[in-house]
Amino acid sequence: MAINPLEWLTLARTIDRLLGLEEKHTALIEAQSKEIQALKDRVTKLEAREEVLIAEAKGAAAAAASAVASQHVADIARHVGAVEERTRQLGKLAPPK
Repeated sequence: MAINPLEWLTLARTIDRLLGLEEKHTALIEAQSKEIQALKDRVTKLEAREEVLIAEAKGAAAAAASAVASQHVADIARHVGAVEERTRQLGKLAPPK
């Protein structure tokens, strides 16, 4: 039983379309693979930036805490100095015993 030429032509066209679709799908998969890799690279860079920002935030928090502690110590020193001065003045004004 022989296949007529029209069936051969239809079969050849079907195979050609399948090969064309396979090429398109391969190209799409490669493009998506590149896009996924680019997104992975971007996430890696963002994670690195995040770590830098965290380190900077910790440094700023430590500096702020140090400044607050220094301010409190300075306030306490100023108050102690004022109390000492008052004590000296009261000692000068107090009658001798």
